[in-house]
Amino acid sequence: VYIIKGKEDFLRAPLRLKDISEKEYKRIIQRSTFQIDKIMEKVISIVDEVRKNGDEAVLKFTREFDKVNLSKQQLILSKNKIRKAYSKVPSSFIDSVSKMRERIEDFHKSQIPKNWSVKKDVSGAYRLGEIFPPVQKAGVYVPGGKACYPSTAVMGCVPARLAGVLTVVVCTPPSPSGDVPPEVIVASDIAGADVIVNAGGAQAIAALAFGTESIPKVDVIAGPGNIYVNAAKSYLFSLGRVGIDCPAGPSEVLIIADDSASPPFIIWDMLAQAEHDEMAWAVLVTPSQKLADKVWKGIEGQLEFTERKSIIQASLESNGYIILVDNLDEAVNFANEFAPEHLEILTENPDPLLSLIKNAGSVFLGENSPVAAGDYFSGTNHILPTGGTARFFSGCSVHTFLKRITYQNLTRQALAKMEEPVSHLSRQEGFQAHLKSIQIRLK
Repeated sequence: VYIIKGKEDFLRAPLRLKDISEKEYKRIIQRSTFQIDKIMEKVISIVDEVRKNGDEAVLKFTREFDKVNLSKQQLILSKNKIRKAYSKVPSSFIDSVSKMRERIEDFHKSQIPKNWSVKKDVSGAYRLGEIFPPVQKAGVYVPGGKACYPSTAVMGCVPARLAGVLTVVVCTPPSPSGDVPPEVIVASDIAGADVIVNAGGAQAIAALAFGTESIPKVDVIAGPGNIYVNAAKSYLFSLGRVGIDCPAGPSEVLIIADDSASPPFIIWDMLAQAEHDEMAWAVLVTPSQKLADKVWKGIEGQLEFTERKSIIQASLESNGYIILVDNLDEAVNFANEFAPEHLEILTENPDPLLSLIKNAGSVFLGENSPVAAGDYFSGTNHILPTGGTARFFSGCSVHTFLKRITYQNLTRQALAKMEEPVSHLSRQEGFQAHLKSIQIRLK
């Protein structure tokens, strides 16, 4: 196995994987985990201050991090401001968002589970089942900063609405002017947001978790964000304060490709991920030396045609990799260890490889399935686990906003049949009152 890693000139001699230090390989696999550890102390202090001081703390950190001086009245967008936003965006944008919402709804409707029950003997002596109630309030975080993401508002709000959430609260950072971008306002409104909050960062996540004078407290927070947002989500989840969808941080793609793949397709898919921000990851894994050379030598030339050149260059210099493997099985094994947010399989016959994939946020099969299609319009969700957390997290879905509650309904006859085994088990565990609570019903 070889690794070619991007440097300033976008080309470096191949290195055998065994020559990569343990520290560097660990960085590749764990990615943003290391950075989160470094900033967690700061995030905890932000969260604690928001818990104590509410709106005042949110406004303070907005001044500090976003360089915007807001009043309390500006934290929650008025109905009038939402209505006026429609006049600030082209009708083609409104139409595209509406069509996107329909596509997202169509796919996510299939995720809605049905309540179920089963009778466990012919006499119907007892009935077991599950119900799936929604959370009452949900927060959707829509990132800002270097770009605005109206599509994320749709990805978060639509499954929440389909789940039956009563109140959907969108939080998004203010632009340099102090306003929420009109595109985000319109997309949030079309997707079904009840409240739009003009605040972002760890302070917004804390406000959603605890509630403030202005910002409603929610039960679940979904949506991607920077390292501070994800650290705040993870920390508040660990405290039992709020549910989360998944850690969705710096964007990433891993591409498995063979000789049949088109180098320009791969180049632009890698550039598309890298343009998110400087911490994004773009990784190609291939058994083809020829393909590896064409992709790596071609990236620099195509960079000149991008609008976010400095961001892409910084991303690829730090986190751009081309990995040469002996065969596709080895590529799949590496992909499962890497556990990417987005996994593209650009091989002559991609379907057999899908069954071998154990860890990925979303998979894109074949040359006509770029990540960008899933980001906007194919119907699947683009709020996905990053940083290797696809090993144990799934992406945002209707299930993110639902709870699974089991129930049982027993007859006296059924309870009597359980008395003897319960007596042995409860006595062994030292819980005499457990047994008594059954026996008293059988007198």
